[in-house]
Amino acid sequence: MLRVVLADDEIKVILLMQKLIDWQSLGYEVVGIANDGYRALELVKEKQPHLLITDIRMPGCDGIDLIRRAKELQPKLHSIVISGYRQFEYAQNALKYGVEDYLLKPLKQEELYGILLRLKDKLGEEAALEFQLKKSGERRQELLMTALKNATKRQQPFLSAEQAESEYGFHFGAGSYFAVLVKPDISNAEQYLDGYQIMMHHTLEIVRREVQQLADEYAVSVQKEGVAAVLFLRDYQAVEVKQCFTKIRKEIEKQRDLFWDIRGTICLGSRKSSLEQMDESMREALWLCLDRLCRVQPWRDAETEPPAFDERYQMDPAQKKRFQEAAEYLDEERFKQELEDSYRCILPRKPLNGQMLEDWFEQILEAANYGMKQSGNVEERFEETMQENFWRCTNAQDIFRLLREGVQRQIQRLREVKSMQETRPITEAKHYIQQHYQEALRLEDVSSAVGFNATYFSALFKKETGQNFMDYLTELRINKSKELLCTDNLSIQDVAEMVGYRDLKYFSRLFKKITGVSPSDYKKLYK
Repeated sequence: MLRVVLADDEIKVILLMQKLIDWQSLGYEVVGIANDGYRALELVKEKQPHLLITDIRMPGCDGIDLIRRAKELQPKLHSIVISGYRQFEYAQNALKYGVEDYLLKPLKQEELYGILLRLKDKLGEEAALEFQLKKSGERRQELLMTALKNATKRQQPFLSAEQAESEYGFHFGAGSYFAVLVKPDISNAEQYLDGYQIMMHHTLEIVRREVQQLADEYAVSVQKEGVAAVLFLRDYQAVEVKQCFTKIRKEIEKQRDLFWDIRGTICLGSRKSSLEQMDESMREALWLCLDRLCRVQPWRDAETEPPAFDERYQMDPAQKKRFQEAAEYLDEERFKQELEDSYRCILPRKPLNGQMLEDWFEQILEAANYGMKQSGNVEERFEETMQENFWRCTNAQDIFRLLREGVQRQIQRLREVKSMQETRPITEAKHYIQQHYQEALRLEDVSSAVGFNATYFSALFKKETGQNFMDYLTELRINKSKELLCTDNLSIQDVAEMVGYRDLKYFSRLFKKITGVSPSDYKKLYK
């Protein structure tokens, strides 16, 4: 059994939690309850629970401090936060300490039940039968939605109702089909990725809960674009559909104790008479979702505002070339200036839609990525990550910032790698010179030892050290000779030969040129 401690300053909330859930059937045991933070901390130390469910604000030791201190006592402890306060900083701080999830008051049985089922699976215990059935159904939905996503991308007809039944176990029939995309938007979401993921999961649960009461058959999954769904209704009633999704949007926007400026957008594709046409409906929903970047509206419906698929953006080839060159030369300032100029040009375009902004983003990303690859190895998931982050943007300015910061980070990384690659052979060359300076050493010998041709190595050596090869070698030899001249038992001839000079007159002339005194005078001065 998994041990649980419940903590809330309101005893009625604790009683409600105990009554809402059949804890034992889920494999949990409530081993303690507390009405203040200090008592809860004592219970964590005493009972060693697997799970702590706590109010975010309590007397004595509040929920955030309780989680922090409880984690110190038991590092593997899992936590769920309950909040009746729509205060951004509290929930955000809770996320920093690794809470599993959060619940808003008033508590809903299905939300708490869902979290406990998911957590049971995460802890690696044998899941309840309900959980296995639930996961099986969710997996079928994910597979169907993945197939739809691929069909939409290729603009190919989707599965027939018969195929969906035989391959995935869905029961479709005669009626209305439509695709929908539910998009929660959060400013600066990339800064709170853990919280964003929790928000997406909450959105998925909200959509599932509401559409199962509306649709005769449905499939829902989380995708990078948002929570996507396909619904089948034998009797389509526009008012009921709008009421359902308006409720979903409002439920999403209630989560403002986690993100104070969260905004929900509902995008419906047009109604179709067959499942095969769902690729068209989903394409429409995606277009409307993109268009929220230009026009903020909570409800978008392709039936009343058909997408303008033909209105696209195509970058001038000369401008694309400039982006490529700036990225290839790893020139941050030039790339930034090109981006600013391009951004100022696209914003005033009429008409401007979200699809055009995506075109603009994709073409700059493609040009920059191609250019940077000419100078080194770009991070493996760079382009994929940028495209994922694009869907977290809420407006054109976010897209501009994503391009600027994302490409600049990559340029800086490539410059550091390139600098290290150029510095390493010079370090190796210096080490080789140190070992062989007494010999008749040539530039070709050193460049060959480090694996470069002589011309390139000479230029690289001058760039990294500020000296050409011969000046560096001469300086090293003369400095070594200074050390040797200070010894009693070595003649000037001995010293000259030991630092690589067989001609005593040449050595003496060179030594005086560099130090200002002859070797014999230097020996007298420092003997």
